[in-house]
Amino acid sequence: MTIKKIISGGQTGVDRAALDVAIKNCVAHGGWCPRGRRAEDGNIAEQYQLKETDSTDYAVRTAWNVRDADATLILNAGKLDGGTKLTVKLARTMKKPLLAIDVNRGFDHQLIRNWIL
Repeated sequence: MTIKKIISGGQTGVDRAALDVAIKNCVAHGGWCPRGRRAEDGNIAEQYQLKETDSTDYAVRTAWNVRDADATLILNAGKLDGGTKLTVKLARTMKKPLLAIDVNRGFDHQLIRNWIL
């Protein structure tokens, strides 16, 4: 199986890094972002092919991205909180495949690769 599309909300950190990797490797990307292309660091650049929700609430964006994704990979440093914690809750509620890794504990690249592919 190959990755057909990377879905992300475009927030700072791993969200944006996933979009950058998709662009660099010519993988389709997209997803939902809050109205006004809101992010913690200002507005999300237009180079990211994201659609705006009708709300400025980050939780709406998160829910729509989990809903539209086939699976969710979370790379997090330390305890889950905020939007990341919500993502886990939504993925479980929607019965979507989920792999959450605390990078502070180390991780096996092959595990992630096998899970994705």
